Amino acid sequence: MKTNNKQILYNKWLNYSVEFNNIILNSSDITNSLTQFWNDVMLQIDKNKVILIQFKIKNSVGEYNSISYVQRVENDEYKLNELIKYFHEFWSLKLEDYYMIKVSSIIYKYKILNIDNLKDSKDSKFKISKLNSHKNIIQEKQPSFKFSGFNLPATMDITKWGACHFYNNYKNAIVYKTKSKSEYVISLFDNYQIVELKIENHTIISFKDSMIDANNLTIFKREIKDQEYFFENGSIILKTIKRKTPYLTKVKRSAGRSINFITMDLETRNINGVMNPYCVSIYDGKEIITFYLTDFKDYTEMLESAILTLMKRKYNGYRVYLHNFSNFDGIFLIRVLSKLSDNIKPIIRDNKIIDLKFNFACYTLFFRDSYLLLPSSLEKLAKSFNVDNKSIFPYLFVNDSNISLDYEGPIPSFKYFINISKERYNEYCMNFSDKNWDLREETIKYCNQDVISLYQIISKFSKEIFELFRLDILKYPTLSSLSFAIFRSKFLKDSKIPLITGKIFNDIKKAYTGGIVDVFKPYGENIYHYDINSLYPYIMKNFPMPIGTVKYFDGDITAVEDKPFGIFDVEVNTPKNLNFPLLQTRIKTESGFRTISPLGNWKNTYLSSEIYKAMEYGYSFKILRGYTFDQGFIFTEFVDFLYEIKVKNEKDTPNYTIAKLLLNSLYGRFGMNPEVENHVIIENNKSYEYFNKFVITDVLDLQNGKEILTYLDNKPDNDEYLTMNISIPIAVTVTSLARLYMYQFKTMNNLTLFYTDTDSIDIDKPLNPNLVGKELGKMKLEFLFKKAVFLAPKVYAGIISDDQEKVVVKGLKTSPSFKDLLSLLKKNTKLTIPQDKWYKNISKGNIQIKEEVYNLRVTANKRELVYDEKNNFIDTKPFILQDGKIMNMNK
Repeated sequence: MKTNNKQILYNKWLNYSVEFNNIILNSSDITNSLTQFWNDVMLQIDKNKVILIQFKIKNSVGEYNSISYVQRVENDEYKLNELIKYFHEFWSLKLEDYYMIKVSSIIYKYKILNIDNLKDSKDSKFKISKLNSHKNIIQEKQPSFKFSGFNLPATMDITKWGACHFYNNYKNAIVYKTKSKSEYVISLFDNYQIVELKIENHTIISFKDSMIDANNLTIFKREIKDQEYFFENGSIILKTIKRKTPYLTKVKRSAGRSINFITMDLETRNINGVMNPYCVSIYDGKEIITFYLTDFKDYTEMLESAILTLMKRKYNGYRVYLHNFSNFDGIFLIRVLSKLSDNIKPIIRDNKIIDLKFNFACYTLFFRDSYLLLPSSLEKLAKSFNVDNKSIFPYLFVNDSNISLDYEGPIPSFKYFINISKERYNEYCMNFSDKNWDLREETIKYCNQDVISLYQIISKFSKEIFELFRLDILKYPTLSSLSFAIFRSKFLKDSKIPLITGKIFNDIKKAYTGGIVDVFKPYGENIYHYDINSLYPYIMKNFPMPIGTVKYFDGDITAVEDKPFGIFDVEVNTPKNLNFPLLQTRIKTESGFRTISPLGNWKNTYLSSEIYKAMEYGYSFKILRGYTFDQGFIFTEFVDFLYEIKVKNEKDTPNYTIAKLLLNSLYGRFGMNPEVENHVIIENNKSYEYFNKFVITDVLDLQNGKEILTYLDNKPDNDEYLTMNISIPIAVTVTSLARLYMYQFKTMNNLTLFYTDTDSIDIDKPLNPNLVGKELGKMKLEFLFKKAVFLAPKVYAGIISDDQEKVVVKGLKTSPSFKDLLSLLKKNTKLTIPQDKWYKNISKGNIQIKEEVYNLRVTANKRELVYDEKNNFIDTKPFILQDGKIMNMNK
């Protein structure tokens, strides 16, 4: 273990690096390296200093990963053990992602500050993030019946409450409590009673008791304010509380449609493994401005000139669209944008830049990713919206460092073009039969065509959306936000859709899991691959969703209600022999967290519909607590409207494309996590202001005097927190009912099941024709494989014909062959595949491309693997859990 220590500097982010020889990291490495840091840094600074510190790692291929949030540590000796324990906890949470990563160094990123800069804490504890605090779940005790400090009787028999006096023909009563000045004033009815607890004529509390069993007054329901208590033999068996939540409201339609937007595109080249831009085009609908690298000192100056062109008064409030800004163009631009403005506010969700607000003087530009609004390639969108398409271009030609960017000469040979036929190449060459091919001219022409095509696509999309729904797309940065606005403006009726945040969200989100993806049998012949037509829209249209009052309960609600609808915490016991378990659960293994469909017993949270269906297959449950809802059909009109547009228009037309995109983009919007990270680009010497107020989860130094801070701000007064319009019970219901719908295909007696994905199945026989069709929820035959091999979720291949294969390997850009995957059926066989991996460096404003080796092998990710006596992979079977821990994991 080698230390790379730097001299101590104040109010500046530094890296303390402890180098290793590409090891698999364990807890002792963290302890030893952090102790070294403490001795080398903390013991060398004054007691009136504090350190902001973050735990990172660097892997064997040079990639950096943040392990912990930024922590504040005061210079007290006993804090070392506390910090070690905290970083150990973060490492255990990250093991799912990094358990087999070889680590070349641990980096402690730190900044030394005066203690006066951080005065918000009254003690020396770390700021614990919500992520960590959620780990400690305290079991609620069975409540004794005490309400607002008053002990109330646990029976309806008022004669046992104290000295009882009836009057008014036994329609009323007064009970005088023993050793108390208080009394119960009671109005008696046939099957219920209204009670007021009074002291000297002042009502302290009132409640209503209702009979459940007329022969036993200890079995009853008590209602106090928004709470209900169900008693049996003097004990509370169920408690319910109505939770007050706001409801989703309608949005107003737009009076007009804005055309204030610009399209922008960057062309890049890869020189010696580093990708940088060399051409930029900008189009405002009237004029195209182009920037070419040879006209500038370097690409940074070129990008700055391009942005300065946009910084004009006439473009105030404009949206600047780049197709794939989040994952590509933004990598090159953020550093440049931060240099040109001190007021930039990015909104980032799931590592995607949703919106970047760029302020200059008193004006504003909004940089957007058009791919998040129209998630398809520019080539496909151009075809769908009937606009001029992309031309062809020799991408590989510009990657040759020996080629001048001002090259003029013969047209590059066919090998430099990607994904085109020889015929199309020859047609392209005809354009240069009597002239030289000019790289600068052809690059600019190609880049210009991209911004024109994108502008025309967005313009047509905007026009169609406005004519259909009277909404302005420029107000909505993503397709899901647009779909959500369409639902709220046109289809939201009187249904009370509860908006869920806070503890209720955290309780319910445990039930929010996706589709079941599993391998059941690894090899088959004559395999039918079916996909469902619009699974989620089918569920949304045909099944009621959770609406109305949210009611929390503690206890077994089925003891007092017949099949209540809601989301329940339960203890699960499965039947012993079930090859296709219905319920899935998330478990922790040595290799990280996994979502599996096991047998055995465990605790989890499920939609009540899944629980009732599972009981039909022999599952048993103990219901512990949960939430109930009313039900209503809230999406039927939305789905019908869009699906009718889809079926009435031909494929690859604007309206068909719009309907298809919107149909599948709504439900997930209800399940967004309200505990979002916020981001700010700020000067290095001002970042301490955020450390005073927030939990800092990450820091990215832009190496230009500024840094991107990522922080949590989930306070109740956070406007964004209150206006996200989240209703996770709807997202849970849609995904849960979709899994139930898919389960019917797993249990058909005459079929052998090989593989399932969220909305597809692979089986050995054709389905009943009644299940196949073009309607919502019907199956369609996509492929008939002569031979098929299924190795893992999202890893399979099939032979369709003598010259056609279907190969799917998630995460690989270059897929292996069917024959390659077939070889992996032999135990302990692996396939080594070289792949180019992109490393995006926002600090340097470039992308590095490195060739890495991808080792593909069969692993027991979701089910136990079964091998024959010759070590051939022939079958799978469910894992078995005991108290939530896996018992039969392959080692």
